[in-house]
Amino acid sequence: MAISDQFILLLSGLGGIHGLLLAAFLFFRQPGAWSNRFLAGVILMLSIRVLKSVLFNFNPDIGKQILQLGLSACLMIGPLLFCYCLQFVGKFQQSALHRLHLVVPLLLVILVGGLYPYHLNPQLWNGPFYKIINYSWLAYTLLSVYLLWPKIVSLKQRNWRQQPDLLIVLAVVAGSGLIWCAYHFGAYTAYISGALTFTFLMVVGAITLLLRVQHNQTKTIDRYANKKIATETAAPLITELEQFMAAEQPYLDANLVMPRLAKMLGWPTPKLSQLLNDNLHLSFNDFVNGYRIEHAKTLLLGEASMKMDDLAESAGFNSLSTFYAAFKKHTQLTPAKYKALRLADAPPASA
Repeated sequence: MAISDQFILLLSGLGGIHGLLLAAFLFFRQPGAWSNRFLAGVILMLSIRVLKSVLFNFNPDIGKQILQLGLSACLMIGPLLFCYCLQFVGKFQQSALHRLHLVVPLLLVILVGGLYPYHLNPQLWNGPFYKIINYSWLAYTLLSVYLLWPKIVSLKQRNWRQQPDLLIVLAVVAGSGLIWCAYHFGAYTAYISGALTFTFLMVVGAITLLLRVQHNQTKTIDRYANKKIATETAAPLITELEQFMAAEQPYLDANLVMPRLAKMLGWPTPKLSQLLNDNLHLSFNDFVNGYRIEHAKTLLLGEASMKMDDLAESAGFNSLSTFYAAFKKHTQLTPAKYKALRLADAPPASA
């Protein structure tokens, strides 16, 4: 192998390995858990696709199972990207139907891959399967752009520096589109161009994230350290927060954390923290649990047959014990006692 080929192999493979490590880091990172896991999934699938391309480019005789794995990963890139965008705009938890975007392609990977493996059906995988997989990736990328379009339009109307999280999501979507184009038009350039594009994007993304972390640590803390939000300024912010909580119901997500809620609002996390602590005199958990308890009260009186553990989960609690403790703290009653008192006070039904 020529030195130039060795250099290209190293450079293109570097992005895939970097992607695997970054995906593992994001998957186990707690703040914004679901958002990070979807992003980790996107990067993991892209890394598998890229590493398959690197192996195939320098050894066309690799096993068909590796080729099937790479194409199967391609089928999951689009759905994971779309779910990442759904989570960013706060819509993923609102409907169980959104989970079908992940379940359906995953079942296709398992069932179709098992019934029609690549090594026995190369004509299918090189023909219709390849086209379906690649164009579904493109379709989901375009759907992601459509989902984010209202935020893209609003970005034009304000300082882009105030929306770093939106810019990261847009960069991920744009990167997906660029990598798709690199592979789709590889016949006119070079097949390895997709892997090289991914490596370039990974390097740029890593540098951007490092600079952003450094910027946030030095500037954001200084901005809010000794600055209390004035009452007249806090009033419209509280209204905006309450309207958002009522309309979007983010509290139904048991994994909701303050950075995630702040991101959904388009606010810096210290701003939300100060509003809750200094102006509403509430901790984040007490604030969110207040909405969860009100939702649980509605379920207690309206869903008589619902089991208590199902009710707790539906209200956004990740365990029954947490639900009981929060309910007792907010109402001074157990859920059963509250339900009994409310039913006793209710007027009898007319005949």
